[in-house]
Amino acid sequence: MNTKCILFDCDGTLVDSENITNRVVAKMAGELGITMTLSEAQQKFGGKTLDAVIYGMKEMSGKDIPTDWLPRLVKKVSRAYETDLQPMEGIKELLDSISIPICVASNGEPRHVKGSLTLTGLNGYFNENVFTASEVKKPKPAPDLFLYAAKKMGFKPKDCVVIEDSIPGVTAATNANIKVYGLVKLCSAEQLEKAGAIPFKTMHELSELLGI
Repeated sequence: MNTKCILFDCDGTLVDSENITNRVVAKMAGELGITMTLSEAQQKFGGKTLDAVIYGMKEMSGKDIPTDWLPRLVKKVSRAYETDLQPMEGIKELLDSISIPICVASNGEPRHVKGSLTLTGLNGYFNENVFTASEVKKPKPAPDLFLYAAKKMGFKPKDCVVIEDSIPGVTAATNANIKVYGLVKLCSAEQLEKAGAIPFKTMHELSELLGI
């Protein structure tokens, strides 16, 4: 394997959180007069920041979002994580088999990302190598976060690969000129491929693609 460093997205890639988060988002959209299904919330907000959720809700409702809406959303999601959050199937086995440097590069809030990794027992694989959109000017789909993470890890973009599950994430990796593999779950293989990813369906399949 020529790859020297692997950059992992967090939500939907390392931890199975997209369904949990977007279920809460869809339910709380009702408070704003917006009817939204889980599937619609996933399509609209999968892989995006909380700022993007607020912007989207404001756009759809045509009015300002109450100041307490976001803090309550975060609290409800955190509570749901405590009981329902699981690591992605096969991810621990994959991480155990990797012998090169790895890191997390996520659009999520720092506290939320670190909390997710701790809850699912994945924190020890990454330790301090956890980078979030709060550290760069623009979140995914801009390339900033992946370029920043690669630099912090001490590698050039061409020496890295990205593991993602969302179109914003795949687009960010493509914009950064980093090879990207996309998990088929939130998006179809066709959607991921069109955005620039090499699709995969299981962590075992990814292990074979990476040659580890």
